[in-house]
Amino acid sequence: MDTDTNEYSAFALAALRLFPRSIRNSLLLNRDFRNSHGIKRDVQITFHNGGVSFRRSDLFGSIRAAYAPSGTKQVVKDINGKEWQVTIVKMDNLLDFNLTDGERQISLPDFSALSPALAERLSGLERTLDRVNLPKIVVDQWRKILSLRVLDDDELDELQADLKETPELVTAVAGIELGRGTSRLSSLVPRSERYYARLAGDCDESSNITDYASLNAPAHINGLMSRRPHDGFLFALLLSSHSLIPHIIKTEDLKEEDLIRAYAWLQESGDRISQIGAIEIGLSILDKQAKIEPFITNLIEQIRDDNPGDAGGRLKLASSLIVLVDGELSRTRILERKPPFWRRLASIAQASLLERVVLSLQVDNSSFAEWALDSRLQRFYLQTMSDLRREPRWYPDYVFPQQLKAEFVGRIITAAQVHDSKIQSPGLRDLLFGEGPASLRSLVKFPFAYLPGPLEGGIESQIVPPADLVKEIEERLSSDVLEPKSFAALVNPALIFRLDSYHAQLAAKALRSAKHQLKKADDKEELFSVLRGLATVAAVTRSSELADEIRILVRRCRYELGHLLSAEDAMWIVLVAAASHADLMKWCEFVGQCLSEYAFQSIKHDEAERLHSHIEQLCHIEPQLWCTCGRAEAALKSLLH
Repeated sequence: MDTDTNEYSAFALAALRLFPRSIRNSLLLNRDFRNSHGIKRDVQITFHNGGVSFRRSDLFGSIRAAYAPSGTKQVVKDINGKEWQVTIVKMDNLLDFNLTDGERQISLPDFSALSPALAERLSGLERTLDRVNLPKIVVDQWRKILSLRVLDDDELDELQADLKETPELVTAVAGIELGRGTSRLSSLVPRSERYYARLAGDCDESSNITDYASLNAPAHINGLMSRRPHDGFLFALLLSSHSLIPHIIKTEDLKEEDLIRAYAWLQESGDRISQIGAIEIGLSILDKQAKIEPFITNLIEQIRDDNPGDAGGRLKLASSLIVLVDGELSRTRILERKPPFWRRLASIAQASLLERVVLSLQVDNSSFAEWALDSRLQRFYLQTMSDLRREPRWYPDYVFPQQLKAEFVGRIITAAQVHDSKIQSPGLRDLLFGEGPASLRSLVKFPFAYLPGPLEGGIESQIVPPADLVKEIEERLSSDVLEPKSFAALVNPALIFRLDSYHAQLAAKALRSAKHQLKKADDKEELFSVLRGLATVAAVTRSSELADEIRILVRRCRYELGHLLSAEDAMWIVLVAAASHADLMKWCEFVGQCLSEYAFQSIKHDEAERLHSHIEQLCHIEPQLWCTCGRAEAALKSLLH
């Protein structure tokens, strides 16, 4: 490197120090940036099993030299100056890489990519591909490079990073750390957009689950199953948080013994989401694959017998893991540019992967679920409330065990109805279609089994409300005196039937006519329920008119029934009503006005603490809120200090 280049590189490095660490590290990780500025990068590699660190250039250089046929022993010094011998041993056509200092031995990953022999480089890549499922385009890229030459240090790092950002290796690392009791959140919830694209498939231009299932999911699932059909099938099932996905998971390429092996594993060790998908698939192929019927029956019975109230139960574990993953993804913001439905698809897939890991270990489900829930519940809840602006039909409460079971039961019954003719066994038919206490139908309660699922928040219901329901709504809202039950016919089915602006206008007009007064509103739970129900109507119909009336109604209830409606309760209600505004700035304005109003009211210290915490989190989720919630945050902060 000449003097001018050295000076240019030094100047670039000096300028980098003026930037925050996160930006500086991001730029230094970019190969094009380093090359354009003449910057060479060397890093430190630490082996946790030995607690020993090496300079990357020293270690990789020694491994390259160890391939030479000279027979000279290759030695590398760690950062403390201690010498280690590099050994490469070939056994049964496999290469074993080790470091030893005479007392300790450290097993190294496969460094075949540094071999001067073309055959060894390519066979090493093939061995790697037998363990992980990299996308074909990535495999082709590495195969092309390795066919031409040995990788340089940066390229080898990139190959290792590619391998680490696969579900297989993330599962392995999570299992090791959880088994040791030293798990890191960054291992349980990887901070890489590329990883989640490999787990769930990219969503490209898909704006909802229907688009994704037709445009993106088929290619992703085919890619998963093309190389290793059995393993790919089990990974594809992680995406079964919506029934459209199992519908496109094809089993034709699976041998019968592999299909049976997969169902046997799912029965004993599968996560609940994958089991639901496997049930839906199983019912659709039961006429061709009769041998899987016992497994389907057992899986359905497991779902039937799940106890939502069990602190150590499977539903609580699944629910808590979803909260943990989605809340952490919200905090790290790595998927903030993705639509909510796809982030939830990826979150639930990762949570289900972690559920498999937890089930394979001797972990106290109750304690682990409690830790997961407590770690990110607030963030998950507020992120989902913020998501309502774009997808107004799915609420954070629906992730909890009771609703998860109701959704699972509803999905199984729907699948059974679709494939009725393929279900011949009397025992399975009685389980699915019977009316007895052991049947699945005995668990169905309206409206819970029919509420939208986590990926359906942005899909409008296509079910037209029956004429008698519309008539009842009109009659109840035309009364001169309004009470909570006056709105029951409107709010109870708000997420089931397709409501339109007409229904919202009826409610808004009724509130104005009654001067925003509710009679017989003396029950806290009932009052909150009806106010949030009205806010839901405003959200799903995108009625800013009704949202404005709800804001006034909440204000009046706070003034007259303050003991029944706290400022925090009011916040949850108006966050739902705010979803009547799909436009970001209008949404921010509505939220900011409401929260500022509550912040400047007389409230208790503990209530002010919670409200302040919620506002801070909301502003982190959607930074535009600082423009409209800044005064509220400052007022509460001054009150608390």
